[in-house]
Amino acid sequence: MDRNQQLLDGLTKTSKVIEIGPAHNPLVPRSAGWNSFSLDHATRADLVAKYAADSWVDTAQIEEVDFVWHGGSMIDAVPAEHHGTFDAVIASHVIEHTTDVIRFLQGARTLLRPEGSLRLAVPDKRKCFDFYRNPSTTADAIVAYEDRRDRHDTRTHLDYALRMATKGGCPGWFEGDIQPAELLHGVEIAWQMLRYSGVPDYIDAHNWVFVPASFELMMLELGALAFLDLEIESLVAMPATEFLVRLRPGREAVDPDAIQARRRALMSRILIELADQTRQIADSPLYVPPPLPASDPTPPRQRSRLQRWFSAGTSLAAASAGFRGPRSPA
Repeated sequence: MDRNQQLLDGLTKTSKVIEIGPAHNPLVPRSAGWNSFSLDHATRADLVAKYAADSWVDTAQIEEVDFVWHGGSMIDAVPAEHHGTFDAVIASHVIEHTTDVIRFLQGARTLLRPEGSLRLAVPDKRKCFDFYRNPSTTADAIVAYEDRRDRHDTRTHLDYALRMATKGGCPGWFEGDIQPAELLHGVEIAWQMLRYSGVPDYIDAHNWVFVPASFELMMLELGALAFLDLEIESLVAMPATEFLVRLRPGREAVDPDAIQARRRALMSRILIELADQTRQIADSPLYVPPPLPASDPTPPRQRSRLQRWFSAGTSLAAASAGFRGPRSPA
């Protein structure tokens, strides 16, 4: 199955679905007959204006926004009569932008029916512009939750800017891409990021950084600590840029010894996944020489699939939007 089939598997157009941050590429557009609602950080008119200059975006695909989320808890933006009524909550390339990942997930759980599911497309740091950043931890999530964080902190902006990388000018790539990663900004970008510390408006950034195992570990630990009533039903690593996750309401009853064993296994898997990332680096002990000529490392079929991902997700212009000044939350 392709990414859309994976994300929508088991749903029909009669399913009640809410999509968070669909912007210019809704997965379940009402215009196609879906029983869908949308929650975004701005009205349709504001989104059209925001993306007007982005050549990757077809603004005609932007639909009317049902619920505008300006900040605070997501569920405050959705009327109470909708709480607990959705068959699915869908968020494609949204969770990494949130300031408080625990409250985001708690909010999604509040919107779901007991038999519903949360479906996420999550950037995989091994295959996108977070390449050089370290994975986020459960400790990071708990601190943001305790701080009731509704704006990215200075550390997030510094790390995001100083370590953002591209390959061939692209913000995402296939797992076997051996082109060298290039840093997008010089070290002087830090001075601009430091100026954001006193700005009251939300300024966008990738706040949460994951490989599949680190995401799974965070969900396990947050569930064991009773922060979340969600458990992973499936996690699929995609060939480029992202992995797809489906979570369902509930917490697995696991004894402490079993939790410790799973935590240890996941921590080991994180190291393995990070080591696998180094296969893309030419002087790494794990490096595998490319089977294609160095002048054209990405075959045409893969290039066309990457083009489709750019139209579905983050363009480089959107990835760098935070360096041009404040805007509303994504």
